[in-house]
Amino acid sequence: MDFNPRLETKRLVLRKITKEDKNDLFELLTNSKIDRRMVWNHLTDMDEITQYIDEVVASYEKKEPSCFGIELIESGKLIGIIKFLNYKEEFHGLEVHYMLLPAHHNKGIMTEALIKVIAFVFKKTSINRIEAFCLKSNHAAGKVLEKAGMHLEGIMREKIYINGNYVDLKMFSIIKSDIQYI
Repeated sequence: MDFNPRLETKRLVLRKITKEDKNDLFELLTNSKIDRRMVWNHLTDMDEITQYIDEVVASYEKKEPSCFGIELIESGKLIGIIKFLNYKEEFHGLEVHYMLLPAHHNKGIMTEALIKVIAFVFKKTSINRIEAFCLKSNHAAGKVLEKAGMHLEGIMREKIYINGNYVDLKMFSIIKSDIQYI
């Protein structure tokens, strides 16, 4: 099963990450404007980017859920990623994280990409549940998840320690039976 095939929307190509994406990924994954609002730590140098790409490519080869690059059709530029985490085949679930360059925020791009990926996952795999988390203070991320059809399940108090503080996370989910658009 290929968990990361090429998918297209009106404005986007969702595709596998390659070594040729190194510079675009460096711009994305080292962006300090994104860092303040994200759940995971960002990478800091090109060696870490190369290692990240190697890990993603290895997961493709193992046929594991991994990472979609988000590319603008009009320019061919990689502007974001949607990454699968914590896949457990026996539980039929996984977690999704995403990141988009700030210049492309508030244009509906991430919602468009997430809807396409969620529809693919539920239509073509045995996955029944997708979860996502965002900082409680990151209202924009919560809106993206809601627009993509996910439901707020609750607040996880002081769930993670980031940037020297314990912070609350919002937990969202969507299950296969929620989907109207597949």
